[in-house]
Amino acid sequence: MPGRHAGRSGAAAARRLVYGAHRRGAPRAGAVALAAVLVLMGGCAFRRLREDLERLQTFGVLGGAVSREPEDDGPIVVALCTGTGPDVVDTFILDRPGSYFFTAPAGTYRLAAFVDRNRDLAYEPGEPAAWYGAPTDVAVGGGRTIGHLDIHIGSPGVRLDVPISVGNPGRRRAPEMPPMHVGELVTLDDPRFTDANGKRGLWQPVDFLFDVGAGIYFLEPFDAKKTPVLFVHGAGGHPGNWRYLVEHLDRTKFQPWLAYYPSGLALPLTARGMARWTRAAATHYGVKHVIIVAHSMGGLVSRAAINEITTHGDGTLLSLFVTLSTPWNGHPAAARGVEQAPVVIPTWPDLVPDSPFLVGLYATSLPPGCPYYLLFSYNGRSMFLREPNDGVVPVASELPMRAQAAAVRMYGFDESHVGILGSEEASRTLNALLAAAVR
Repeated sequence: MPGRHAGRSGAAAARRLVYGAHRRGAPRAGAVALAAVLVLMGGCAFRRLREDLERLQTFGVLGGAVSREPEDDGPIVVALCTGTGPDVVDTFILDRPGSYFFTAPAGTYRLAAFVDRNRDLAYEPGEPAAWYGAPTDVAVGGGRTIGHLDIHIGSPGVRLDVPISVGNPGRRRAPEMPPMHVGELVTLDDPRFTDANGKRGLWQPVDFLFDVGAGIYFLEPFDAKKTPVLFVHGAGGHPGNWRYLVEHLDRTKFQPWLAYYPSGLALPLTARGMARWTRAAATHYGVKHVIIVAHSMGGLVSRAAINEITTHGDGTLLSLFVTLSTPWNGHPAAARGVEQAPVVIPTWPDLVPDSPFLVGLYATSLPPGCPYYLLFSYNGRSMFLREPNDGVVPVASELPMRAQAAAVRMYGFDESHVGILGSEEASRTLNALLAAAVR
């Protein structure tokens, strides 16, 4: 039966795409448990994935660009409001004029924006503001995208008749929208940081958004004297995978921020979300510089997020970029998964070698003040790969020429794909790079 054959092939491809190989006492990341579970799940996982992605089709996307008079300063807050009332449903923070977007349930909305001159992330009469239109109702259907909803904030602008206050930059006011967690204090033992939830983010990404929660979590109260280091996990992973490297971080100079995202969503969408969270956190806390450290597929998400920030925001925010074991040219199993699986995880097309997403990562240069260092692993004997690999990713995918050209320097480690996260040598290298970045 074609369906059963496709299910077996798709599950096999999924096992190869979930980045985790437990060797030489490496920490057992969520991806490891996931790979074992997939052997048993097969068609069940794809059925749940289909149901999950159908839920995504009940949401639409609204977006555009905001411009303002050149003499005005301060961040810009864009508000998504209900068509009647109006009430604020969601807010989007920009550090300068640029693009915004909202993902919201199908419905009718209005859009407003203001220049936050006093930087308190709340609208006050007298701050330049504008509606989209006069205002104009915008109806968006499920699965639809409406763009070019551009807003120009003149001087002095108009007076908004709706109170807008960001408060917690991750807070959303509509229960039918998934929460964003920006700045929430946690520990690495938080019950949300589990292998099961990492797997859920891959196979049920929409449920993950509602029931687990994406965003940027803090391990300590914000300290303006410390430089944030944003740790970004890989496919099927979770923030707990960073335990060894975080525990060996110089906490007198650096504060760890933990990105958590559903790794099954399309990578451009995830990257836009990460860029949004990063800008929101930086604006809310007055952060001038952020360092990004990413593992595996998280490196792809991070590079796309950096491109988003650089193109539509302030690239000077980013001061260092470090990746570990990132498949810069994807994975050979991704194409087989796309071709044969009964339901395709949205991440897979982006991971096909030489996909438009992977090639497009280099269309935008890294910011001048953001040096990039490439750390790769090469100790692996994957049963699925004949070429040299780290147990999960071909070494050739970690080291394509375009990635090498972007790097200031490369460091190789005799570790497996997951083992590098528990490597003493990799930890020393990372800490040396961090120390050099804040001198």
